[in-house]
Amino acid sequence: MTTPPTPWLIAYDIADPKRLRRVERAVSAVGVRVHNSLFLCDLDEEELLDLQRRLARLIDIRADAVQYTPWCAKDQAASRHLGTSASPVAAAAWIV
Repeated sequence: MTTPPTPWLIAYDIADPKRLRRVERAVSAVGVRVHNSLFLCDLDEEELLDLQRRLARLIDIRADAVQYTPWCAKDQAASRHLGTSASPVAAAAWIV
């Protein structure tokens, strides 16, 4: 039995342009771009493990980094956004 999908923020910093394109394609296939190298992905446990395995094969762990952060409802409610965005993640604009 699979677990229900959980929202994950996936961020990456890839040193090589060729690897960067491959990682971007892999993550964009399962998520929505929030900003440059940051994606929101609704993944169940199996999908998350599959993505982690795939990215582990694509990156060079000595030069690249990938971070997986669960994004719970509390985090979503506390999220603030300033500026333009086509992302469904963007909260209402706030004034400083």
